[in-house]
Amino acid sequence: MKIKPLVEKEITRFEPGKVFTYRDLTPYLSNPETTVKAVSRLVKNGDIKRFAKGQFYRPRKGMFGEMQLSDTEKLKTFMFQNGERRGYVTGTGLYNRLGLTTQVPKTITIASDKSPQRKNLGTVEVKLVKAKAPVSESNREYLEILDVLSNIKKIPDSTPSEVLKVIANKLNNIEKNGLYKIVNLAGFYSPVTRALLGLLIAETNKILAENLKVQLNPTTRYRVGLDSYWDKADEWNIE
Repeated sequence: MKIKPLVEKEITRFEPGKVFTYRDLTPYLSNPETTVKAVSRLVKNGDIKRFAKGQFYRPRKGMFGEMQLSDTEKLKTFMFQNGERRGYVTGTGLYNRLGLTTQVPKTITIASDKSPQRKNLGTVEVKLVKAKAPVSESNREYLEILDVLSNIKKIPDSTPSEVLKVIANKLNNIEKNGLYKIVNLAGFYSPVTRALLGLLIAETNKILAENLKVQLNPTTRYRVGLDSYWDKADEWNIE
């Protein structure tokens, strides 16, 4: 069977408004050059749209004609590669989702393995920053928690003590195996981040907390600005 009809048939199975790449097309594996030509022809004919190099989508039809690609779908192209998660939203966008700030960012910050850069996508601007650790679907939530702890003094609308209470609740819902993972990932972060994590898990898992404590310099003090609610903070040299 000719490649062009195969490519066209596969593309019709993609949901309109969802981005796909050459690698999502089965013929590309055995006939990459012919597949690329077939896709280029479909773009030229207006059957599909090119979002970026090697990324395409079937346009959705609305009451007033073709609809633009959604911001959510645009952002996904920076967070997933070949179906695998490689990035996640961090910064103010993350703090807003967790209820730590009411601010809605004009620029969405994404942590990934890509080189730092800025992208203006028309309806949304993206700032790519280097993730501190390798990103996967299974560790995304843990990296988000560590990012919040790492930037605890920079979060608008919330005091460090308020932030810790929110993160403490999230940690209480993480199983023991998950705590092991987040402690291991904390090794990619700053000492103050590890100290804050240790403070939060010390009551529920003393062994893991001790693993964090031995990584810290016992003479270093961490000025975070916690209130008296955190009466064990001094044990972690946190002020």
